[in-house]
Amino acid sequence: MKKLLQILPRVPPALCGVGDNAWNLALEFKKHAGIETRFLCAGTHWTEPGHEPRFPVDRLSHRTASSLAVWIRQHADTFDAFLLHVSPYGFQKRGVPFWLANGWRHLSQTKQSIPRLSYFHELYASGPPTTSSFWLRPFQKAVLRRIARSSSRCVTNRQAQADWLDASQDAGALMTKVLPVFSNLGELVSPPLLAERPLEMVLFLSANHSGEPASVMLQRATRWAAALGLERVNVVGNVDDLPSSIQSVDVVGHGFLEANQASDLVKNCRLAYTAYTPAFLAKSGIFALFAAHGVVVITQGRSVHLQDGLIHGQNVLNEPLLEKESVPNLQKLQEVASALRAWYEPHSLHRTSETLASMLFEGR
Repeated sequence: MKKLLQILPRVPPALCGVGDNAWNLALEFKKHAGIETRFLCAGTHWTEPGHEPRFPVDRLSHRTASSLAVWIRQHADTFDAFLLHVSPYGFQKRGVPFWLANGWRHLSQTKQSIPRLSYFHELYASGPPTTSSFWLRPFQKAVLRRIARSSSRCVTNRQAQADWLDASQDAGALMTKVLPVFSNLGELVSPPLLAERPLEMVLFLSANHSGEPASVMLQRATRWAAALGLERVNVVGNVDDLPSSIQSVDVVGHGFLEANQASDLVKNCRLAYTAYTPAFLAKSGIFALFAAHGVVVITQGRSVHLQDGLIHGQNVLNEPLLEKESVPNLQKLQEVASALRAWYEPHSLHRTSETLASMLFEGR
């Protein structure tokens, strides 16, 4: 049995996508790859672990480079590899955890023979000069460069992030692997055909990057539901003051759902509407949920150019383009849903765990 240490801000039941990602990977590692995980939490907040089945979880007493170095020195002989989940704001409230970068560099100098994989979930922040993220961005970049250069391998969820990481590393370093995120809320091995599903759409209010009020986003969603002959829009999230119907389309609020509840809801919908920024779809867990369940996704993004292998009209539908074209029939919708599911398969939970296991333990 191989032994892996995963370093991250928090683990479930904390509301943390990175923690859910790491926990799901640990389950898959144990089930299919014979890899046993231990977690070291070093985030700005602490939530008592409570997920089943359980894994050993430790808490770093102090978020300093020396504390991390001492902890690893005391336990390093029990591990065959290290996996660092890089989410800067999770480790330091301003997104500049120099302590983590320095501790990780110390590990690379003292345990060079042990694989050290850094999984970059996010990079640096951006914003106008009136925000702190604008002035802290150079320091955030410095932290990320230091972590990348102290790693055996790097992986991230978007090609644009991989390009930046590769440019930040020393010449001759291994190229960063790109793996769009898998669904933390469940997957379907064989999603049902759209024709077998109810005439329903799903809308997650938490995936709103348009800056518009939820009521406006709901109006947009129900407009397309009506145009495509759907009878109901299911709204997930903060559902206060929802109308019972819009344009003869029923509106049903579901509040916040557990993973199995979200999966059950989405697999019974034909379409999903999202106002998530199109360029970042590869890092959206909600978008991954839609893809894993074979749903047709309508994006609100004004740009017709997508990234990470996604193509409007082929894997997803773009709202501005739909306004200029005829309404797609069921056959076309099924082609789009199937193409999105095919795009998702190479980075599903199982395939991602296989890829990471190979990067961590190949040749060992």
